Amino acid sequence: MKPGSTIVIVGSRRGLGRSLAQHYAEHGHTVFGLSRGQSKLVHERYQHICADVTAEDTIQRAFARIANAGSLVDVLIYSAAIASPNYALLTPHTLASQMLSTNLLGAFLVTRHAARLMKRNGFGRMIYLSSIVVPLGSPGQVVYSASKAGLEQMAYTLSREFPQDNITFNSLGISFYASSMLHGLSERALSEARALLSKPNILQLQEIVGAIDFLASDTARNITGQTLYFGGVR
Repeated sequence: MKPGSTIVIVGSRRGLGRSLAQHYAEHGHTVFGLSRGQSKLVHERYQHICADVTAEDTIQRAFARIANAGSLVDVLIYSAAIASPNYALLTPHTLASQMLSTNLLGAFLVTRHAARLMKRNGFGRMIYLSSIVVPLGSPGQVVYSASKAGLEQMAYTLSREFPQDNITFNSLGISFYASSMLHGLSERALSEARALLSKPNILQLQEIVGAIDFLASDTARNITGQTLYFGGVR
């Protein structure tokens, strides 16, 4: 990643998004974090903006605030997601709707506003955090898996819509990260899921940062519409 980049991280209040926001702020980048609630992260290079990704008016105001601060967005990391393991027959309509609205439609709305600033800047890297549940087809993850598969397809299709711009659209399929994302899994469920991976290690932040830094770099300017999975799945 270019030194001193301006990074927008959506879903920065907790979990992996928060860890990424703190990491990049501490490494000299200007970071704007978006989430529905307030953040406890305090750093001179971090600005938090309350925005609901399912409500476009709040997204529009958030990006207007970023633009008014004189910042052009270099990198967008979409980390916002709702995950609630439930078998299909036990998944309420309201929960399914919330997952699709946050995990997929929210990413679409945010991307549209970020893309306008990136086109103005002549540079942009869109990175969406997906999941290995897509290739694994994990039972109990029907709607979550569908939303992440849609996210990957959205990135691919967007890459076809911006062929002449220096903007790339890629996804990272996260396996298991050492944070709150593991709290909803029982020991048995975690063990069964890890047994399906050729690389079942719990991911450390630096591994994910390494992949993001590469995709955000000039070296990866010709890599777009791709999904990179951790864990040895395809």
